Amino acid sequence: MNQKQMQRFGSAIGSTILSCAALSLAVVDKAEAAVLTYNFQADGGVGSGFFKFNNSSLTGIGEEQVAVSEGILNTILIIGFRGLEGKKYYNLAGATALFYQGDFRGLRARGGDTAMREIIIPPDEPYGPVYLKYSGTASWSMDTSGWSNPSRWTSYFWGYSEVYSRSINPDRVNLADRRIVRDTPVSYTLVDTEAEPVPEPITVAGTALALAGLSWLKHKKKMAASRAIVHN
Repeated sequence: MNQKQMQRFGSAIGSTILSCAALSLAVVDKAEAAVLTYNFQADGGVGSGFFKFNNSSLTGIGEEQVAVSEGILNTILIIGFRGLEGKKYYNLAGATALFYQGDFRGLRARGGDTAMREIIIPPDEPYGPVYLKYSGTASWSMDTSGWSNPSRWTSYFWGYSEVYSRSINPDRVNLADRRIVRDTPVSYTLVDTEAEPVPEPITVAGTALALAGLSWLKHKKKMAASRAIVHN
């Protein structure tokens, strides 16, 4: 290999190392990302659960929002009166975690449910004719007010559930069950910080340097083979 070829090959290795260094710096920033898990509890046992989110998009500047990737709300606001088959719990995926200056402030989420059950006994059966219908609805929300003001922000839980029964003989509608929750405070506890899996900077650098070394060895073998052919 002549001097000019050596200079070109050296420049190629240098470019690879510089690219590797830049990539390593980018990975250092990314390595700070984590998946956070919070538990929460509404006062009085009216609601509780957990949720997770990835904080990699946070800048720590001003008001920010992050989508929840996984979570569950267990609450008394479910429809389960006299055989009604409503939801056993509510899925919090897609809810919003609120931040101010990089500090977690609370959750913003809402949901609901409906269920219906009919009991029909024909006239030719014992105790007939009977027609009875149970219908239920539920609605709830979690939110955080004043979350950009550290001295005034508060998280709360609100909602209701109710079940009505209707009969034809006699024809009447009755309120069978009702539960109401008004502006109940919610508390949050960070229970897990799981680092997001990313390659280590030293691993990225080592891989790039190894590739450069392999390229150098391959080039040397090729040159040696060329010389052997010339001498023969």
